[in-house]
Amino acid sequence: MRVDTCRFGELDINPETVISLDEGLLGFGDSRRYCLLEHHPESPFQWLQSLEEAATAFVVIDPLTFFPDYQVEIDEAEAEALGLSSPDDAAVLNIVTIAENYPDTTVNLIAPVVVNTRTRKAKQVILSNEAYTTRHRLMDAAQAKARQDAERSPAQGGE
Repeated sequence: MRVDTCRFGELDINPETVISLDEGLLGFGDSRRYCLLEHHPESPFQWLQSLEEAATAFVVIDPLTFFPDYQVEIDEAEAEALGLSSPDDAAVLNIVTIAENYPDTTVNLIAPVVVNTRTRKAKQVILSNEAYTTRHRLMDAAQAKARQDAERSPAQGGE
């Protein structure tokens, strides 16, 4: 299927990869069908591109890349609405807000998009965890994760 986008031009999208959000995203209820596009192969960032509004695209991440302790707990009704029978069938995406001053870039951890990877049905959910907000600084998380990774890896050289 051919899709026209403002940011990426005209694209060929496999209809089987379309993500359907019956309720849309908060503030963007008219866009209900999306595709996920790579930013570039090595990047943790992806684009959630609306198939109905050419100008609507969101930068998203897999939150575990930057927030390894992040947990998404949805209620039974939401899991049922998504057709999730196992947590293994769910993928989680979080929307990133790119700041003009890059170190101020934030990620919305309170309202992730949960995708059923089998059916491609998705829903933006609001978590009840008070530790999460709409504006977690991404650079702080990236630096903390890099420190953790460095502490876990064996010492370099000298042996």
